[in-house]
Amino acid sequence: MSEKNDKTDLRLLAFGALAGLVVAGIGILRQQSSIDALPATAVARVNNVMISRDVYDRAISRATNYAGQPVEGDDAMMLQRLIDEELLIQRGVELGMTQSDAAVRQAVINSLIASVTAEADAASPTEDELAQYLADNPVRFSYISKVSAEAWQTDDESAAQRFITTLRAGDAANLEGAVEPMPDLPPGSMSLEILGTYLGPGIAAAAAEMPEGSSAVFARRGRWLVVRINARERSTLTDLSTIRNRVLLDYRRKLADETLETYIEDLRQRADVTVAQP
Repeated sequence: MSEKNDKTDLRLLAFGALAGLVVAGIGILRQQSSIDALPATAVARVNNVMISRDVYDRAISRATNYAGQPVEGDDAMMLQRLIDEELLIQRGVELGMTQSDAAVRQAVINSLIASVTAEADAASPTEDELAQYLADNPVRFSYISKVSAEAWQTDDESAAQRFITTLRAGDAANLEGAVEPMPDLPPGSMSLEILGTYLGPGIAAAAAEMPEGSSAVFARRGRWLVVRINARERSTLTDLSTIRNRVLLDYRRKLADETLETYIEDLRQRADVTVAQP
């Protein structure tokens, strides 16, 4: 046999061996596929990540709700969409987007917080528990009921700004001619409703939030008002029946905050963090 025929026979032999390996490999893959069968709780595996039936069912439910009717056609379309989303997520992680992309990082944080606080957000305390929570946290349900205030008015914004600078310096007696006291404003403590009849409800509400001894300039109907808050009085809501929803929301919010803080503290304890002094 010639040298040329020998080489041809060797190539054919090598090709046959390779074909045998491919066939054997396919058989092994099929066997591995049967070994790695999906658990009953999963509808797909994408690399090493399972897509659960719960996730699939929720996706179908959302699609039904958005369309107003059941999803038409092969539900495999929805499954393929979930698989594609998982592939994109995994690729994003590979590219380091969870480390560098602020929007992605914030979405992950928000999702994790929602997951951690979900139980607290749905808590259903008893009436006795709500009543005790109200009693234990009076400050959280207190409000400014009365204020003691002084007010001045002017048509000149520059005069108002100069006056408030003088007022903050402690020289209230040095009034400019363009600035005059608010007429008939009652001295001493008054309710916000009464203060609102002189200053307007919006300015009265804003002024009530100012610290004692502070002052500010407000615009009202083409005029400028300088308001100083001398004192504030707080009252506490104690009747659960009138503010039950507010107490319930605050109860859940506080519980969620405590749950999240506990979760984060556990992460801190298990983490290895090195910090450079700024």
